[in-house]
Amino acid sequence: MERFFINEMTTEEVKKALKKTDIAIIPFGSTEQHSKHLPLGTDSIITNEITKKVAEKINKEFPVLVAPLISIGKSIEHMAFDGTITFQRETLANIVLDISRSLIKHGLKKIVLINGHGGNTRLLGDLLKDIRYETGAFVSLIDLWSPALLHDVLKKITDIKKCEVFHAGLLETSFMMLLRPDLVHEDKIQNGPPHRFTEESGFKYHKLIGSKLGGFSWLTKDVTKSGIIGDPTKATKEIGETVLNYAVDEICDILREVKSLKVDYK
Repeated sequence: MERFFINEMTTEEVKKALKKTDIAIIPFGSTEQHSKHLPLGTDSIITNEITKKVAEKINKEFPVLVAPLISIGKSIEHMAFDGTITFQRETLANIVLDISRSLIKHGLKKIVLINGHGGNTRLLGDLLKDIRYETGAFVSLIDLWSPALLHDVLKKITDIKKCEVFHAGLLETSFMMLLRPDLVHEDKIQNGPPHRFTEESGFKYHKLIGSKLGGFSWLTKDVTKSGIIGDPTKATKEIGETVLNYAVDEICDILREVKSLKVDYK
């Protein structure tokens, strides 16, 4: 297909595409603070660019369609910082359901959510079975920040520690240095390790990473004054390129499996 972003296509072009594919991607980002060195649209920019590269690559093998990016997410944890815009849980849930229902009605029975904001992850995961139960469609969630997705490539970059990539840290800054260097304020980059809810600060169970709990009610202001949870001082364009290319390859492989799935849509 010459085009695969639905909002760049005519209804006639989409109708033709639907004869060739039943797979749609929905990308999710956010509009939230990323400290003083990155823009509020960081998650959305990264997600949109990765989705674009994935779609360009996979469409050389088989067609998929891409829905418009949802550039606002559930970002309540960042509301203490100026400029953050958040959806309530119910708002985001309804948006996900309505977009999915619309795509499914037109025959796109396999939906892949690509999520670039951690605050969206649990809610999106909760909705997968709801959509399947209601519509019969198969829905898959790809979390760009999942350790499982990036495990192999992060092992090769041996000096990266878990908290260094949490928020506005090493990876997000590296991605932005690669994708939108014009929006990175390198003179304002600083190390921002969390000062609370870590083993180093005396917590055994209530930890940002590696907790045995199902979760707890931390807000960004509880753990950082700068808005950074991590270490962007180690960020480089080269790290961004290595991890991005790996993520694109992995997501394309996931899409191949989605294409091969035999699904009972009843």
